Amino acid sequence: MKQLFIACILSLVIYCTPACNSAQSEAQNTADAIEKTMKENTPGAIATSENGYYMTAKIDGKDWSASHMIPDLSAESNNKMIRGEKDGDNITFQLWKQGIEVGKKRPFSETNSAGFLLAENPALMSGQSGEVVVTKYDDQWLEGTFHFIARENETGKEIQVTDGFFRVASVQK
Repeated sequence: MKQLFIACILSLVIYCTPACNSAQSEAQNTADAIEKTMKENTPGAIATSENGYYMTAKIDGKDWSASHMIPDLSAESNNKMIRGEKDGDNITFQLWKQGIEVGKKRPFSETNSAGFLLAENPALMSGQSGEVVVTKYDDQWLEGTFHFIARENETGKEIQVTDGFFRVASVQK
């Protein structure tokens, strides 16, 4: 009787294991597809490419590349918003439209800070030291470099964002 019971249990385990693994695999595939669809359909998001919208940086020394960027469509604003995102991590800053000049260093400050948001810790971190430099500005593209130290106000945690590069559609001159 004991052997029959063990045989039944083994049969169930052998029978259920592929079905359970298949169900888990199917659930993971569905979750991945939902996440991909949400990212692809973020309102206004533009997928990055080497010849189009683009943002890269090192975050605490690790390479980071935006998967998509949110274009600044506000013609009325005096500022040009630059925002890149990957897997919920965001880098955001703005440039004063009237002050865009190639080679001009624009320091980040208390009144003109960069923003950094980690998906794993949704507290916005403020980058009030560092700078952005426009390296190219023509009728098609606005490009530049940036770096800053992002700090979380409550905990004082700091993250270094270095070797940043961005490309977005040009501002109307």
